[in-house]
Amino acid sequence: MSVKPLTTALKCFDMLELVAGLPRPARLAELARLAGESRATTYQRLFTLTTAGWLERLPDDTYRLSLRACRMANAAMEQAGFGDRAQPILQELTDTTGETSSLVAIEDRRLVIAQRVEARGVLRADLRVGSELSYVDSASGKIWLAFGDESLSKQLSNQFDVSIPKRELKMILSTGYAHGGGGETLPGISVIAAPVIDDDDNCLASLSLTGPETRFSAKALVEPLIRATAALTQTFYGRL
Repeated sequence: MSVKPLTTALKCFDMLELVAGLPRPARLAELARLAGESRATTYQRLFTLTTAGWLERLPDDTYRLSLRACRMANAAMEQAGFGDRAQPILQELTDTTGETSSLVAIEDRRLVIAQRVEARGVLRADLRVGSELSYVDSASGKIWLAFGDESLSKQLSNQFDVSIPKRELKMILSTGYAHGGGGETLPGISVIAAPVIDDDDNCLASLSLTGPETRFSAKALVEPLIRATAALTQTFYGRL
């Protein structure tokens, strides 16, 4: 029996892709123009996607992706065995640097350690797979705020006191990595993190190295960390 796909569903997915490809939230009129459809038809598709939780309609009547996309991306990585395939890369990074490596992802707006390889000597027993990190105090949190979807930063800023100084944000975007640790959150510990970026410049995860402040040299760790993020991207696309 021949089965045909639901045309209306495909059109809704096309609209979702259209919104995802824009650098900012967009209004109905702009989306209708870009889709080449009437406002009524475009509104119906937007309403369907909003009701399903894939899009959000903001107070100024613009539309943007919801964080459901982040959750689905994480689920896709898990089902594809990305965590298992990432493990050897983290292990090699830890063996090379002598520091603990962690892969951090977003789960329902929470910043969570998804994969971790401990160096010799446990730094903090409470930092293990599944542990939640701070967006502001952790290096991985800063990476997600800098390289994550723009809607993520806006939503977090609206709901929580989440922000980093513009000068620091500019530095992170320029260098491609962020520092964290120390203070009350991670006393005596230093962290450096970098983004795992896909072919469309989307942040898939953040990769970090953690070690004692007394021996930690961010300058020496940047190169192996960046190499590992590139390897993770290649692994995600099945090129390794």
